[in-house]
Amino acid sequence: MNLSTVPTGHDARIVGLDAEPGLALRMSELGLRVGTVVRIVHHARGGGRVVAVGTDRIALDLVACQGVRLAPVQ
Repeated sequence: MNLSTVPTGHDARIVGLDAEPGLALRMSELGLRVGTVVRIVHHARGGGRVVAVGTDRIALDLVACQGVRLAPVQ
């Protein structure tokens, strides 16, 4: 599954980033790395998402969301 398919309020672990190198580097700088658990806090207009990484909130557009592969957290 990818970030654009996870419902609001759910937690998921990042298992891969399928993005161009510049975008992948920027997401890594923001804390979106393989192994990180994120919580989806808001669905943005146009298909984007706002995710929580710890106490930080990060807004991503639809293209970036589609490149973040996730696994559910039990």
